Amino acid sequence: IQQGKPARRLNWTMTINPRLDTSPENYHKWGPDRATVTPENVGQKVHLRVELQSFWRLPRSNAIVFPIRCYLIKMDELVTQPKWARRLHRVIRDLPEELATYKGLTRYRPTLVEWLSKLDDGSPTSPGFGPD
Repeated sequence: IQQGKPARRLNWTMTINPRLDTSPENYHKWGPDRATVTPENVGQKVHLRVELQSFWRLPRSNAIVFPIRCYLIKMDELVTQPKWARRLHRVIRDLPEELATYKGLTRYRPTLVEWLSKLDDGSPTSPGFGPD
C-alpha cells in the first residue's frame, strides 16, 4: 500500500442478531446464538454482515490505518428485494463446505438455505447484488 493510494476490499459473513462485535474474545457472548436459529425466526435472527475494509498508509510513520465499516441487514429486510433473495439463496446453497465452516455458517446453514429456497423462483439473476 503506497502513500496517497488507499486500498479497500469487501468482506462478508453472517451473524445472528444485529451484533457488531463478533471478536474471538467475545465468543462466549455471541457464539451460542448460532444454535438458536429456527425455521420460524431465521428471518429476524440471521443477518448478512458486509464489511468495507480500507487501508491507508500514513506519510510520517509509514504505519497502516485499517478502518472497517460494517453494514448489517436481517434476512426479512434483505428478501424484500427478490433479486437479492434469489442470489443469496444460490450463494449460500452453493458455498463450498470449507468456506461455510470458515465463516461459521454450518450450524444454521441448512435452515437458512431452506428458508431462502422458498423465495427463489429459479429465474436468472445477475452475478452481483446490484441492478442488472
